[in-house]
Amino acid sequence: MKRLSLLAAVLFAACVGPRQAEFPAPLPPPPPVAVVEVKDPNFEAVVIEAVPNADDEGVSFTKIFIDGKEEGKTAVGPRSQEKRVRLKVPAGNQPVRLEHWFLPPIGEWTLLPDARQPRERFVRIEDGTIARLTLRYGPDGAPSLALSREPAPKP
Repeated sequence: MKRLSLLAAVLFAACVGPRQAEFPAPLPPPPPVAVVEVKDPNFEAVVIEAVPNADDEGVSFTKIFIDGKEEGKTAVGPRSQEKRVRLKVPAGNQPVRLEHWFLPPIGEWTLLPDARQPRERFVRIEDGTIARLTLRYGPDGAPSLALSREPAPKP
């Protein structure tokens, strides 16, 4: 009788105890990027990704390094959504490197392989203009960079 009551107690505890999930809990995304309005920005990075298959949709973000230091990053968002960040950068020729990150369906934030990262490039920052560096990922996943300028808005 004692064995039966002990067995019933063990079974009861196993049934009402906390259950272990079959899969580990997903990792939280990186801290959200606070959208800070930069006064008189002179540089803008735009990231556009082509996602030909809806099953490939996920989330991504891009870090912006200027002269070797991280100066900003885009917001985390769906790959198919255009992402922008505006910065105030010292005038002159600045080495700019973009670092693209994505979150796979299972796992942690992952840096895109080097073959799919855009190359570092010099960007001339001039007073009175906004330099726009556009990073596009085509349907094949190949990166391309384009630089354009526009006059800065008058205050």
